[in-house]
Amino acid sequence: MSDATDVQDLSLVQPIAQRLALETNWPVEQVAEIYASETAELERSARIKTFIGVLATRRTKIILNSM
Repeated sequence: MSDATDVQDLSLVQPIAQRLALETNWPVEQVAEIYASETAELERSARIKTFIGVLATRRTKIILNSM
């Protein structure tokens, strides 16, 4: 996985990635990498971090649906 995954706790990323993979019919590994990357990007620029997970999930779905 990418360096973005190192930023997060994999135990938190994996269940979200599995759920998104089922919803979008993409491999879990690919979904986890995109989700981790989006989360890391949001964390770098966010002043308020409360909704990062929600925003990262939405952005990941958008990316997967556009591929």
